[in-house]
Amino acid sequence: MSRIYVASSWKNTAQPGLVEELRRRGHQVYDFQHPNGRDDENVWLSVSDRLGYGRALALDSLTPAEFRQMLTDSEAVARFNEHFAAMRDADTCVLLLPAGRSAHVEAGYMNGLGKRVFVMDCSWEATPELMYLMFDDYFHDFEELYQALKQPIPGVCRVCGCTQRNPCDHPEHGYCYWVEPSLCSHCAEKLGIKDDPATEHCINDESTAFKVRKEAGV
Repeated sequence: MSRIYVASSWKNTAQPGLVEELRRRGHQVYDFQHPNGRDDENVWLSVSDRLGYGRALALDSLTPAEFRQMLTDSEAVARFNEHFAAMRDADTCVLLLPAGRSAHVEAGYMNGLGKRVFVMDCSWEATPELMYLMFDDYFHDFEELYQALKQPIPGVCRVCGCTQRNPCDHPEHGYCYWVEPSLCSHCAEKLGIKDDPATEHCINDESTAFKVRKEAGV
C-alpha cells in the first residue's frame, strides 16, 4: 500500500479513472479534483470570478499584476496549503501526462524530498524531456505502472505506510521498529497487534490530506 499524490491536469480525462483504480488496488490516493471527498473546480476560476476578472476565457488574458493579486487570495492560499500537505504526506508521486506547469513543479518538489516519482504518459505522442531522468521511471502502459507501485519502499511500511518520523504506537509495546526494510513491527505477525484497537498507526498523521481511510473507499 502506497500513499500516492497524482499530479496532473484538470484537462486530463484519465485522472479520475487512475485515482479510482489505484484506490481499488489498496493505495491511499490524494485526488486534487475531490480533496477530502468534496467536489472542487479549478481554483483560478472562482478566484478570478470573485475578484472581478471573469471566468474561463478571461484567464487567458490576465496581466501579471492581476495574477499576482490572485496568488495572495485566501482561497488560493488555502488550496495551496491543502495540496502541499498532501505532497508531504505521500510517499509516491505519479505524474500523469499530459499535464502542465503545476504538476511538474509538484513532481520535482517530491523528487527533491527523496520520494518515489513515476511518470505515466497517456499522450498520443511523447514529448521528450531530459529532466525526466531525475524520476524513478517512465511508463506508457498502466499495468506496468501498477506493477512498479507494488514494489516496497525502504523506510515506508508496506502495510500501514508509517515512517520513522510517523511511527505506530501501542501502550504496551511502544513505538514500532523495522523488522524488514519495508515492514514495521506493529504490522508484522511477530507481535500480533496490527488490528489491536490499542494500536495507533501513523501517530503523526495530522494532515487532512489522507484522513479519510481505506475502509471508506478513499
